[in-house]
Amino acid sequence: MQRLLAVLLVLIGLIGLVLGRLGETTWAPETETTATATLEDPGPAVVIDPGVLYVGGEEGKVVIEGASDVSVITASNSDIDAYLEGVHHTRVTGASDWSTLSTEDVEPDGAAEISDPTGSDLWRSVDTSASPYTLDIGEFWAAENGENEQVYRSLLIVTDGTAAGADKISITWPVDDENEWVPYAYAGGAAIAVIGLVLLVVSIGRRGDEDEDELLEEPQEARSSEARTSLATGGAAAGAAAGGLSEDRDGSDAPRAEDPLDAPGAREVGEQSVWSFGDRADDAGTGADGTASDRGSPGADPSGDDADQERR
Repeated sequence: MQRLLAVLLVLIGLIGLVLGRLGETTWAPETETTATATLEDPGPAVVIDPGVLYVGGEEGKVVIEGASDVSVITASNSDIDAYLEGVHHTRVTGASDWSTLSTEDVEPDGAAEISDPTGSDLWRSVDTSASPYTLDIGEFWAAENGENEQVYRSLLIVTDGTAAGADKISITWPVDDENEWVPYAYAGGAAIAVIGLVLLVVSIGRRGDEDEDELLEEPQEARSSEARTSLATGGAAAGAAAGGLSEDRDGSDAPRAEDPLDAPGAREVGEQSVWSFGDRADDAGTGADGTASDRGSPGADPSGDDADQERR
């Protein structure tokens, strides 16, 4: 029973460890979140308002897709507003949730084209790259907060001035999130597994001691069994001998010890001895003349004996 309990505890502990690992990998929450805006008719320019890049933190990336090469321009907010006055454009104002960027359509009836959008002397920086264009938010934040501080700059996004400024904009931020129960799964699983292993080792050691005791007891039981067998065998032999004697006594055909009186001539000798004793008695009781002798009789005269001795 103890060994079964130990095995169950080990299995439960392993299950807890596996659950903890799954909580860190397969079942782990997303490590990043992406907010996207798909632009149907944005106009020849798209503006990302100041601070929108930092909604999800100071790390992440911006991916801009366009019909041709994409140019990202930085300038003061007032300069950008002055440049786009009377031009149809779209502004990215924030994030309505962690998956959707909020947009605003500005002057939809304005001009649909702008000439030489990258050649204005109002721009602080112009960076042109093939679509999709990727901007590192961490680097942009460092530039805004470094020696040449330019806090909360707007970003002006254009292509060739005639096509849409951008077709799709996505901002991705890292997410520092994890399943809160993972540490408890690891700790509980490890503790239960260790307890199960300890119980298993103890049960195995106890079983080994019991087996050793059984091995030590087996010779003693064997000797006791042999002793009982010897006693039973001796008792049977003794019973058989007793039965033989009983059969001899009961007149069975088994040979018996000969009686000395049954030997040939033994009875004749005995009878002769008896008769001789009788003759001697007669001789002692009668004299030569047939008279009773006084020898051996009470009150006899001792002289009679002397006379008899003289005759002999």
